[in-house]
Amino acid sequence: MAEMQDTPEGVDENYENTEARAALLAFQETPDYEHLATFLNAIREGYLVVDVTGTSSKKKGPRVRTIRSTKGQLVLPIFTSMAELRALSGTARGEELKGAIMPARSALSLITADRFVAAEFDKASAGLVCLRKFITLAMAYDEVTAESLQA
Repeated sequence: MAEMQDTPEGVDENYENTEARAALLAFQETPDYEHLATFLNAIREGYLVVDVTGTSSKKKGPRVRTIRSTKGQLVLPIFTSMAELRALSGTARGEELKGAIMPARSALSLITADRFVAAEFDKASAGLVCLRKFITLAMAYDEVTAESLQA
């Protein structure tokens, strides 16, 4: 079972970013620029969940847990809900999973905190890997369009 580390006021532990999840699934079903643009616009709104299991330090507080690509590069796992984080419980090594619900843009900006090459959304179910350059576009305030992605 996942435990919540931090919860924004007015958001409960069963929060789900339904728009981001729907856009993620639509993009996986039809992987084109239009659906990618919709996904990138959707993930910047509401809240997202990051895994902070076992990474607290007294000096620095909670830290986001990372994963590595097959080439050893850093990948940032991000979840559209606590339920998606909880779905990893079968893969955890005996640790109780802990998540932090963060404003979406703050969660996305974590990719700039280290040498992340990508973010992986909803690892347990969808497992969508999105390159850093696309996350950077999602962090901006300009609307992402299919035409801007093709340029």
